[in-house]
Amino acid sequence: DCAYTVGLHIGGTIENFADIMNKKAKEIGLENTSFANPHGLDKENHYSSAKDMAILTKYAISNKYINEAMNTKEITINFGSFSKLLRNTNALLRSYEYTDGGKTGFTNKANRCLIVTATKNDSRYIAVVLGAETTNIRFNTGKQILEGCFEKYKKTDISKYLNFYINVPVNKGNIKSYERHFNDNLLFPLAADEYEKIYIKQDIISEINPPMYIGEKIGKIYAYIDDEIIYEKEIILEENIYKKNIF
Repeated sequence: DCAYTVGLHIGGTIENFADIMNKKAKEIGLENTSFANPHGLDKENHYSSAKDMAILTKYAISNKYINEAMNTKEITINFGSFSKLLRNTNALLRSYEYTDGGKTGFTNKANRCLIVTATKNDSRYIAVVLGAETTNIRFNTGKQILEGCFEKYKKTDISKYLNFYINVPVNKGNIKSYERHFNDNLLFPLAADEYEKIYIKQDIISEINPPMYIGEKIGKIYAYIDDEIIYEKEIILEENIYKKNIF
């Protein structure tokens, strides 16, 4: 009811609100998701994937209000003389000590689903379980995934890989080339064999055609493990570059 009301208020119609949702989904990197309504009940062209739900959750918990709500075990809502106790249906909040958020779901087609987050030693992970046959399978699987993450992944210093040099030719400019060094420090959760698999890709423009000004984007640098991006840095100009003139 709340989601439907919000959808009508913001979108005017549920169809318009679904369009807004889908635009936002693309904006935050969801590649296999289509929303047809704001509440998640079964409908044609309404679907997602475990990976997309994890990305969406990561985005959502950056909002302090959503993060707090997902970590609330129970709360009493008062409506004048009427009050109602609401209990979070994420049982892991009460049975698994590291749990700090999540969302349950169920429809006839999707079966029992769960997103759950947990934090241990300053590392927070998101587990997604879709299509579980029973409630116990849903929660036990979520817990197993999280425990596996805590056991497998350790925060590792990958700063050695984040030492970059770029040299971009300038076409008929006041300088011959634009050169910069970059050094970033980052701790990233890695499995034991992943550190040596890290590799870097630069996606920088082939040349600078002046005039270009401070703050303009000239490319990105990525760190990968296999096909997964684990780090990206946007490269912007730090000086104005002008056309060469006779003076």
